[in-house]
Formats: sequence, structure tokens, C-alpha cells
Amino acid sequence: MPITLKKQNEEFLLRVAGVLIKENKILLHKTKKGNAWVLPGGRGEINEETGKTVIREFAEELGLNVKVVRLLWIIENFNAYGEKNLHEYGVYYLVKAEESEITRPEEFIGLEKEIGIVYKWIELQELHNINIYPRALKQLIQDISEDNAIKHIINTEELS
Repeated sequence: MPITLKKQNEEFLLRVAGVLIKENKILLHKTKKGNAWVLPGGRGEINEETGKTVIREFAEELGLNVKVVRLLWIIENFNAYGEKNLHEYGVYYLVKAEESEITRPEEFIGLEKEIGIVYKWIELQELHNINIYPRALKQLIQDISEDNAIKHIINTEELS
């Protein structure tokens, strides 16, 4: 059961996502009608470790068997996706997959075709030109280092 709490016009959710990079490109996705890109992942479930959540989400959405490399960031995202009173608690992992498994075209539709999620490999140096949520990811992705330090970020999205 996905972890989402709703109270009147406020919502809290736990989202777990993975950073998958190959050949200086990062895998992002959006809905067909959406205008913002996010990292692949989904809602955490009760009694599920977040590392297992990211593995499950990649398998369900992409048919990819990923391995968790390490925890990168915890992002408390207020007004997530520009929606007032949406508080997303995000857990972000660096993940890897076998090269033979990541032979997908530049842009493609995920396995959950009824949802219509579009995936795209985007050049790391192009991140500053796209609409990505949470916005703090633009810089965080550029600064992934080998120091293994986990960062805790408070991100408040501006409302349109």
C-alpha cells in the first residue's frame, strides 16, 4: 500500500527514485501530457525498505534489474511539482544496471502503457535547459561525487 497521507487540501507522500546514468546521459520520465521531467521511481510502501522500493519500481516500470549503489539524497520537497500543500519526502539512490539491459532508444514509453509514461535519456549538460522536479536536482545531479556523503535538502517549489 503506497505511503500517502491526505488531510483536507494537504497531502504528504513518500517517493523513492533512482539516478541511472550511462554515457553522460541520465534517464528521466514524464507523463505524455506533462511538461516536467522527474527521476524514475514511485511511492514507497508500508513495510518496504526504500532500497527495495527503487528496485521494484525500475522492474515494474522498465523491466530493468537495477542494483542500488548508494543513497544520495533525502529531499523534503514542499509545494512539490508546483502544487500547493503537496509535501513530498523523497529518497534518491544512485543505481546501476548491466549495460546489456539498458539498450533502449533515446525516448520510449515504459511498460505501464495505460499510464503513458515517456522515458528519455537526457545529456547531463542539458539538464539546465529542461523543466525538472524537484528543481534542486539540476545542481545535485551535476555534483554527484565519490565522497559517499548523503545530503539532506529542503526544497520549496515556487507556485505558478
